Amino acid sequence: MAGLRDRVISEIKWIPLRGIKNFSYLTVGSFAAEFINIIGFIYIARLLGAKNYGVYVTVSTFVGMFDLVLLEGLNRSVMREGTKDLERMHLQLQKTIGIRNTLIAAAIILCGVFSFFAPYDQRTKSYILLFSFQLVYLGLKGFLATIFQASEKMKSIALFGIVNRVLFVGLAIAALSLGFGLVALFLISLFANLVTLALNYRLSRKIVRFHFFSRIQVDKKILMPGLIFSLMGFVTYLVTRVDLLMVSFLGTSGDVGTYGVAFRIAEQGMVLKNLIVMSFFPIFIKYFRSEKARVSGKRLIRISGLFFIGVFLASFLLSFVIEDLVFLVFGSEYQASGYILKVLLFYLAFAWASMPFTTAAQATHNEKYLLMISSGMAVLNVLLNYIFFLSFGLIGIAYSTLVVQFLGSLLESVICYSVLKRQGYLV
Repeated sequence: MAGLRDRVISEIKWIPLRGIKNFSYLTVGSFAAEFINIIGFIYIARLLGAKNYGVYVTVSTFVGMFDLVLLEGLNRSVMREGTKDLERMHLQLQKTIGIRNTLIAAAIILCGVFSFFAPYDQRTKSYILLFSFQLVYLGLKGFLATIFQASEKMKSIALFGIVNRVLFVGLAIAALSLGFGLVALFLISLFANLVTLALNYRLSRKIVRFHFFSRIQVDKKILMPGLIFSLMGFVTYLVTRVDLLMVSFLGTSGDVGTYGVAFRIAEQGMVLKNLIVMSFFPIFIKYFRSEKARVSGKRLIRISGLFFIGVFLASFLLSFVIEDLVFLVFGSEYQASGYILKVLLFYLAFAWASMPFTTAAQATHNEKYLLMISSGMAVLNVLLNYIFFLSFGLIGIAYSTLVVQFLGSLLESVICYSVLKRQGYLV
């Protein structure tokens, strides 16, 4: 135990203090926002029931699929360039805002068109048309967040998350208490996001000012990496959130609600992982650009191992009580969710283990390797979802996630390590 403790302390000392500060702001803000969100999540799921909650999840998932059209990866490309020279970041923003606005309009139109061909009833399709305006928020939220990330003002990102959840959960609980249904929930979500977006934009202009309605410009230095990052985001969707979409195609609204509760809880582990990446990504970029940008490969491996052991043990311990907790909190209608979650938890250990390597790869312009691996994972996930769902039922989707995450994380770690070593970033 003493040796393990000393090793953990040794690895923590290597982490830059600015990264810890950034992570602290994001973690506190995220936990506060998620605590509020979970209260609303429990209230909404219990009151709507598995069937109506399944419709709610189906609509959100279907609209979220059109993130691909938004090319969200442009944000990471802009942030990577803006971090290098904050005083010139407005130029990077103006080069992409025209494309961003055009893509938002295109995403809303395509979402509406494709909804007519989806195997849903007319009510669900009408909800999709209404909620498609969520794509305005999805398209601009990350774009503006690049300003706060590049300037390392993570406190603002955390604050916006809390404000958004307070507005949504507070109004949603009030609306459901008064007898309103799904339409009210979608409208409230759109309203909360619009208010948050307005505050976000106003504060961002105090850091970097740019022309919001700039003309469309094509800068290959930003656009090409942005396309790769966007494709990575889409294949990540096919590896994770497509599970809910496929359940909505293959099963019933009740199945979506049941799996949606388990997925939503397990997703909190990925939210925390993404917060760490968001906090340390600017630090990684600046570090690897310096002359001392040589990191011990063994150190990265040890950090990866510590992540895996810690998350696996946490998942193992939770697996003994999670079914009873889900039954207690959500009620008997979601009893199957607890069993699914008991299996689903373990995929987090694999995802966390590859995080040091994938973050370093993106910081060093090696995201193309991650794209190739993720593409393979996406294809495998869709195939296994179909096969395992027919073979095992709803729990088969969780089995598919475990297999895909294990193989994908192993490949990401090995290939990223080899590439970084060959390029001289690791010693």
